[in-house]
Order: sequence, then structure tokens, then C-alpha cells
Amino acid sequence: MTKDTKRAEDVLHPGQFLRLQTSVADAPVEVSGRLQEIACRYLAVALDVAADVFCSAPPAGTEVACAAAGDGCVYRFTAGLRGSSRLPQRLWFLERPATVSRIQMRRYVRVPISLPLAVRLPGDHGSLHDAEEVALVDISGGGLCFARAEEVMLAAQIAIDIPQLPQYGRLAAVARVKRCTPVETPTGRVYHVGVSLEKSLTAREQERLIQSVFTLQRSYLRRGLRMPCMDHTARREAAAAESMARRTAHGGSATDEPLAKRTACGAAADRAPRT
Repeated sequence: MTKDTKRAEDVLHPGQFLRLQTSVADAPVEVSGRLQEIACRYLAVALDVAADVFCSAPPAGTEVACAAAGDGCVYRFTAGLRGSSRLPQRLWFLERPATVSRIQMRRYVRVPISLPLAVRLPGDHGSLHDAEEVALVDISGGGLCFARAEEVMLAAQIAIDIPQLPQYGRLAAVARVKRCTPVETPTGRVYHVGVSLEKSLTAREQERLIQSVFTLQRSYLRRGLRMPCMDHTARREAAAAESMARRTAHGGSATDEPLAKRTACGAAADRAPRT
């Protein structure tokens, strides 16, 4: 992730979608809106909020952290709240910044997405099993995460195939498993398997993937949605304790499980690089 400074007048424009973060009575407030007007000394932002939320606006002078979506980046700045409009308009008036920080997000941005995904997992003697359908959880410019009922060995090479990724087309590549995290759901335990694509895509393919991810991210911002954030990192202590309890219940010891099995998930998950 890289960062540099730009003049606000060069990157902010009417119609741009913004996410605003501040606090009211020490309670965090996060709203989305559209930049409606850029005046000499202020910005007018039309908020996409309910009337009761708008009426609970913070007092004038409150600092507001702002983020505007750009082309493959995010522009961030802090501005003082000058005031708000009367209903039925729902406008916040912010101090116009002189500069903004341009943050190049690149592959570190994860976007939740539900698309068909087929994976082929390792078999015997270096072969791959037949393709199986799994649930895609999220995707980034450097990898993806999918959910599966059974764990997958860390560092394993698998084949992935997404038939139609927006602004990319078919994404079929070899991936390496970087993490395997147990996640409890209402229907039982599943495993979130994070894989890296960085070594299997050409520079041009990865750039196309990054642009696809940014397109998906902007679609969330345009609709005023907050992108869900899933913590894929399992706690080492909890996973290790549960694994030990299961082995003890079956009459085994804490050290009688093969090393390859012990490192497949849980205890090693928090040491695995994230995609």
C-alpha cells in the first residue's frame, strides 16, 4: 500500500461517493453520501441516511474523517463539520481541504463476493482430485478465500476456476494454500481456506484482477454499503486446546498426531501469510 498527497481540487468532484466517520457523545458514527457541491470554502455532502440518523448530527466543529473512492485508490482527508441542512435535505457541510492523501490499496483490498467456484485438491502421487464446487467468500488482487466443510493442508497446490469474474472473465489458475481457519456457523463448522495467486498470474493478469476487485469495491460504495470484514485468523490457543481435547477424548496424547496433520490448520493459521 502506497501513499502520496494530492491537491483536493484535482481529485474531488461532484457525484463522488464518500464515507464519513466521526463520533457523537463518544459513540462512533459512520455514514455514506455523495459529494453534491464543491464551494470556495466548503463541501456539501448529501447523506444516504434515515431522517432520525440525520437529526443526530454532531455539533459544528466536530472533526470528520473522510474517504473518497478513486480509480484503484482511496482519497482520505479530515475536515471540520461546519453544519447541516434542514430536512427534507440531508446535507453535511464540511470545511474544504487543501490536500488529500491518495492511498493505493492494490491487492490488500478484500471484497466479499458470491460466485461459482470450482477447486481441485491434491490427491495421491501429485495428482489432483476431480473438481468440487465450493463457496467463494472473498477475493483480492493477490488471492481469494473459499469455504469448505473439510480442512485443506497448508502449502498445498490446488487448481481454482471461476467461470465469470466481473471485468475479468474466466479466472483459472494454480493457487497455493496460505491459511485454513475453522469458522463456526449456525449450521456447523466450516473452514475458510485462503489461497495465493501471486506466483501463478502474469503481471497483466494480476493487473486485470486488481481492476476487477476495485470495480466490485466501488459498486459497494455506490450503493452506500459497508463491506463486510471477516477476520480469517484463528486464535492459536483455542484451536490448539480444542485439538488436544479431541485427541484426549479418543485416548491419544497431545503429541501423537503426525506433524503434517497438526500444521494443516488451527495452530499454524496465525503464522500463515495473508493473501
